[in-house]
Amino acid sequence: MLHHCTSIILSEANQYIQSKTNVKGPVISLAILANSQIESKSLKGIMMRLVDITSVELCSNPTQYVPQGDGFILRKTPEAFNLYFLFSVDYKPSELLKNLELLAYIAAFFQNKSHFDSCNTPILQEIGVESFSVELVKMTASEKAMLWESLHAPYSPSLLYKVGLIFIGDTTMGLKVVSTFSSRER
Repeated sequence: MLHHCTSIILSEANQYIQSKTNVKGPVISLAILANSQIESKSLKGIMMRLVDITSVELCSNPTQYVPQGDGFILRKTPEAFNLYFLFSVDYKPSELLKNLELLAYIAAFFQNKSHFDSCNTPILQEIGVESFSVELVKMTASEKAMLWESLHAPYSPSLLYKVGLIFIGDTTMGLKVVSTFSSRER
């Protein structure tokens, strides 16, 4: 599910920017944190980095009883996660203005499409993702400096987005949640 979400965002943001500019081919590249300094020299345009995955606690009781055969088993509820993506541009003087324009298109894309569901993104239904939302994470200058320091990379103009509530659970069994138990005596 996490890889599907990442792929959808990458694909749709690239399509959006291509439709707004005369740039051919993908403008956004998925970058690996460990190789960020090497990649920044070879990649042009926008680098999209997954910088964090956090678990979200949605309920105090993370287990449910579900029917199985003649009885019930205890099943954990699906886990919910937030993904944090950092979109950054190369800080080369020769490319800076063009790259800042591309970064502005990223902001415009997520301003235009902050919620992904099966109505506006039909592929979600095929891959079993109900929906997810994207929001800009507002950071102070010191928070941004700490982020770049933790990435072991030099500062670059960037936007951090939180992709919220990606659910992951065992959906292979198609089990129903049982809210009450009835007596087995007849």
